[in-house]
Amino acid sequence: DDSDFRPAVVAIRSAVASARQPERFVFHFITTPDLSVRFARAARLQLPGIHVEVHADEDVQNTIQSRIEFRSSAGRKGLASAFNFAPFYLPLFLSQSSETYSAQTRRLIYFDADIVILGDLADIFDMDMEGKPCAAVPYCHQKMAKYINFNVLKTLPYLGDTEEIDPGSCIANRGLLLIDVKVWSSLKLTESIELWLERYRAADGELWVNGMSQPPWLLAMNGNYMRLNADWNCNSLGRHSMDPTEAAQLRKMGFEEEHLTSLRVETTSWGLVPYVVTCSSTAKLLHYNGAMKPWLLDSDTVQVPVCTMPKSLLEYKFNWVQEVDILGTTYTFVTCSEIWALFLADDLLYSEPANNTAEGAEEMEKLADAKTWANKINADREKRQKDREWREKQLAERRKKLAGGYYIGQTIQAAHDISVRGKVVVRKNCEGVVQGPSLNHPTERLNVLFKERRDKKTRSI
Repeated sequence: DDSDFRPAVVAIRSAVASARQPERFVFHFITTPDLSVRFARAARLQLPGIHVEVHADEDVQNTIQSRIEFRSSAGRKGLASAFNFAPFYLPLFLSQSSETYSAQTRRLIYFDADIVILGDLADIFDMDMEGKPCAAVPYCHQKMAKYINFNVLKTLPYLGDTEEIDPGSCIANRGLLLIDVKVWSSLKLTESIELWLERYRAADGELWVNGMSQPPWLLAMNGNYMRLNADWNCNSLGRHSMDPTEAAQLRKMGFEEEHLTSLRVETTSWGLVPYVVTCSSTAKLLHYNGAMKPWLLDSDTVQVPVCTMPKSLLEYKFNWVQEVDILGTTYTFVTCSEIWALFLADDLLYSEPANNTAEGAEEMEKLADAKTWANKINADREKRQKDREWREKQLAERRKKLAGGYYIGQTIQAAHDISVRGKVVVRKNCEGVVQGPSLNHPTERLNVLFKERRDKKTRSI
């Protein structure tokens, strides 16, 4: 339902450019009735010689949408779109209007529009699926517990299928999904996904977070899928940051602060900003999952995800290139957004939605929300800068010299026994921390909190 066709065109162009026999491909583009005519026209102009079919079914779209309940814990509003669930309903969309899809169709490959394909899709289309309903790439940097709230799951009525779900199992990403149509149908996977959506709506708490379509698919599938090689889903090219676990993996590879600084990456309390992608040099698919989509970024956004340069694109000239030496190995980095832009010629694929209609106003709101998420890194950077300036100001205040040249927060020792009203309360060499100037004699004396007073009091002196 996105009026910006650039991502889809880039995905299709890159798939064709990377194929040995591109004539085997039929690309099916699923969209709204309003946008279908415009995309068909754009495809004729921007994808000449490529077999593209455009599908729109408002009844199917509305049926899917009626099952979706958006909650803020899911993230961006755009995730609640019926088209985010399209991979689970492909036969329904295609059967009504396709010239090539039929009851004899054996397999379908679904991919998100936010990708660049650098491998031959025929390699996975022709693979042995060993009777599995689908094939996807496992992603073990994230576990089921990141998406599923198992405390809420345990409160659901007993439904056999929840017993064997392992919180520690790896997730799979459905940015690229190979589907065996008959096996998928026989296992009623779509119906199972719909059941999980019902449970989500009925649950008192948040049954899942960090997504809308990914969690119910993971629960319905529960590990029953064929594993694709990791190079078919080099992901996170659109992510705002690396969490502490992912950052630790990067540092384990040998990345130190000086390397990160040269890549315009900043260390924060929650990890690293922005994302550093190291799988892209040998990847067959680059997945721009996350809010920082290349086509949504402001031109002045400097801190953007960085990628190791793909070996298949070495002959191209990039505007920003940075080499870093890690334990004797040289890594060449470029911005992930520029890789995407290589497959995008100057065109008229994008137009602003009409704002004088209810649909147009809603589209504008979604676009504004998406851009806010994409450029959140700028706002976060400004906040961090203000926080840093405040801390530096506080530190400067503390460093102001007091009587005797001391400063607030400095650790000192008593040079001799200190008495109050004739009684020794602090022994010589006892440590203390300078609290500030003396209230009564600020230019002559200090206020010090000692670690131990003989009178057992905790006041400063």
